[in-house]
Amino acid sequence: MALRSQTTRPTIHVLGLGSIGTFTAHGLKDIPNPPTVTLLLHRESLYHEYIRNNRRMTLNTISGDTVHHSDYNLEIYKQGAWQTPTDSPADDQIDHLVVTVKATQTVSALRALRYRLGRASTILFLQNGCGMIDEVNEHLFPDPETRPNYLTGVISHGVTLASPFNAIHTGASAISLGLVPRENSQSSSNITTITEAGDPEYMLHNIPRSPRLSARSYSFADVFQIQLEKLAVNAFCNPVCALHDAKNGILFDFPELRRAILTEISNIVCRLPELSGVDGVEKRFGVDRLEETVNGILEKTRETTCSMVVDLRNRRETEIRFINGYWVRRGREVGVSTAINEELMDKVLRRSAALRLE
Repeated sequence: MALRSQTTRPTIHVLGLGSIGTFTAHGLKDIPNPPTVTLLLHRESLYHEYIRNNRRMTLNTISGDTVHHSDYNLEIYKQGAWQTPTDSPADDQIDHLVVTVKATQTVSALRALRYRLGRASTILFLQNGCGMIDEVNEHLFPDPETRPNYLTGVISHGVTLASPFNAIHTGASAISLGLVPRENSQSSSNITTITEAGDPEYMLHNIPRSPRLSARSYSFADVFQIQLEKLAVNAFCNPVCALHDAKNGILFDFPELRRAILTEISNIVCRLPELSGVDGVEKRFGVDRLEETVNGILEKTRETTCSMVVDLRNRRETEIRFINGYWVRRGREVGVSTAINEELMDKVLRRSAALRLE
């Protein structure tokens, strides 16, 4: 493996160029004195799309402007290996990697990069769902001493992809970031500002400098709670809408189901060892408070079609294992019944299997 010179400008690789990956890669260029940004193109046709797009990435902003960024480095996966556009091997160490692929694709997408990632690398998981890091550790980095550093990210911006490398920013919000503690280490509540290549906190310090991304770094306990709040909303919204092939507005027809699933989730969160001793958890994840959060989001997104509905329509694997499945697994760990989450997950899995067989 070729090592990167410590005197070069830091490089952030972006894996996954759907709506979130495109938006993030575009926003990284807005950082003052930006890092080098390398786009990882998982199929050769994407390279030709990039050329047709005048070798640039486009964002249609909320204000109606069209903003372009270019000067991206590219790596293309072909013939079973990562290569540069000139067909040279791309085998240098990856210092900073942003992963935005669907949760179901995380392990397979990272497998071809595994030999370029080590203890000095940092991976930011900027995805929907929870539990992807556990699967990555199990299948790719089982040794805690040699695995990369991990950041968890929660994105609440509204973004759609008009076409490859052309994103539309439909709703301005925020990105929340946090450093995942390494095994046998304690989470720090203070974010430092070290910016050397390979340092686990480089992205924590620099991604918030992008005005477009509107990111903020938190302690792990805080970002974990933000992630769980989003997961609680998705655990109700996604499977119910998917099973009824409907927009979010249909969710107001199921108040008893909403209360039941949020009760399960509340009981789980209040027993999670990661949040033991953290002030305010029981109040923040009380059932009434969670219902207020869900209802507030539903009022704003009545006409939204969630991603799980789209996945079923297109006969794609859903992220149900990383949404309701996460609550089922954590419930079993802490001794809380998860009958509602289990039932919804089972129904979605059976519906998905049936549709894919047709």
